[in-house]
Formats: sequence, C-alpha cells, structure tokens
Amino acid sequence: MQDKLFQPIQIETPGAPVADLMAACPGAFGSVAAAQRFVQLIWFPPDRSWRYQLNGKSGNTFVLNLLFELEYGQPFSCHVAQAETGNQHPDFALFLTSQTGLWGNAFQAGGTLEDVLDFPGLSLASVRDPYARALSGFFYLCRSHELGDRRFLPERIRMNALAGMDWDRDSGTPQGFARFLHYLKDSAEAFGAESLDPHWMPQALHIRPKIYRPDLIGRTEELDRFAREVAARLDRPLPAGMEGLRRNASSRKDGRQDFYAEPGLRRIVEQLYAADFELFEYPRREG
Repeated sequence: MQDKLFQPIQIETPGAPVADLMAACPGAFGSVAAAQRFVQLIWFPPDRSWRYQLNGKSGNTFVLNLLFELEYGQPFSCHVAQAETGNQHPDFALFLTSQTGLWGNAFQAGGTLEDVLDFPGLSLASVRDPYARALSGFFYLCRSHELGDRRFLPERIRMNALAGMDWDRDSGTPQGFARFLHYLKDSAEAFGAESLDPHWMPQALHIRPKIYRPDLIGRTEELDRFAREVAARLDRPLPAGMEGLRRNASSRKDGRQDFYAEPGLRRIVEQLYAADFELFEYPRREG
C-alpha cells in the first residue's frame, strides 16, 4: 500500500500536556498525533469527579447520555440537523458538549499531565467485542455512503481505489465487509494501527490501560450493568429511562447473511485486534 498512498502527515511539535505525556511515557505513542488524539478523547467536567475515554463504536453515545443525566439531572435533548454538520450521527450534538465549557479535556481545558496520569476522580471506559465492533464500523461507513456523509469520504475513496470496493454494489454486503477488513489490515501494516480511523482503530490504542488506568470498564454487551456501577460509584441516582440512552444503533443485523463466512476474516480481526481480545478478555471464535 505504501507505493500507492502517501503516508499521513505527522504533527511534529506537540503542545503541553502532550509533550509532557510523551516524555513521561517514552515509546508509548508512535507519533505526536497519536498522543494528542489520546489526550483529546479523555473528557471530564470542571470538578473532575469523573472522566471518560471515548472509544469509537463501543457505546460512546450511551455512556455520554448517561454521564450527562448523572451530571445535570435531566436527559440530553439537544439536536442539530445532519445537513448542518455533514455528520451522519443522529446524536452528533451530544458530541459537541466538549465545546460548550461543560466538559473539556486536558488538551483544551487548561489541563495538566496529572489529568492524564494521576486523575483524582473516577476513570471510565467502554469496550466492545472486536468481531461485533469491526462489523459495526463497516456498517457505519456504509451508512455514510448511503447518506452522502462528507466525514468518511476520503476513506471511501481510498477503499474504492485500493481495495476494489464498488460502493454501489458492495455497500452493506458480506463481500464489502471482506474488502473493508483487508483494507484495514493493509493500512495497519503499511502505516501502523495508530493511523486507522478511531472508529476501527484497536481499542487498546484508545484506552491504553497502563497509562489511563480505568477504574471501571463497561462492556457494550452489558451497558445497563455498567450504568448501575457508574451511578453507584458517583453516588448519584440512576436515570429512570435506561432504554432512552440507547440511540445510536448502527449495527444492522441480517440473520440471512454471515458476514464472517469467508475463510480468514475472523483471523484478520484476531490479528488486528489481538490486544483487544487479550486486555478486555473477549473470546476468540472458530472459523
């Protein structure tokens, strides 16, 4: 792939606390951009009672809705039109909370290295079965094609050119999923897994447990249980309408099709996300 695609441009000069983080954790990050993204995706309120490490396609919408209601005593009810943002996410407004001053991160909120390495409050994260997450990421990408979402257009163009992806024919199909996985594999081998989009980058590279040190890790498969644990640890009432928090279901289920039927596809997922299986104790499956 390297002979057909320019390497992504790297940020050369890190800002604080990114520079401090890279100095404190030598070799942990493959680039300044990776360290900066890690810091930017750790969100917390001004009182630092909790923080959450965002992890694409692993329950972010549920957890952010939960944290908003736990923090402010009422459900999040703001909306923004997809046409205004060019983003397909039905709850995109929720992800703009970090731009309101209500929540921030160590990169933008006057934070320090302590906000990353020695946080005083409850540290939270959520994870998902790697097989299901890869499929969810594929469907999310396909949905962006169906809606004409600008956000993933460069990714779709690269797949069209380099993976033989015919978006009019292959979107949402098992053969399209196979092309998607081979594209991720080739991209990671050429430029490193840190270069992948956050929605399909390995979860271990989002959370980095040895650095972030989460107190609670919720499984997307058991989010109700996670919500109860978070509310109890924060000593706040559990929101009454738990199902109302589940609003971004992009994993389409089609019982007539096995998206992992092609030989070798599970193996690609197991290799690409090997650390996720190990760190978060998800079982590998035969096939």
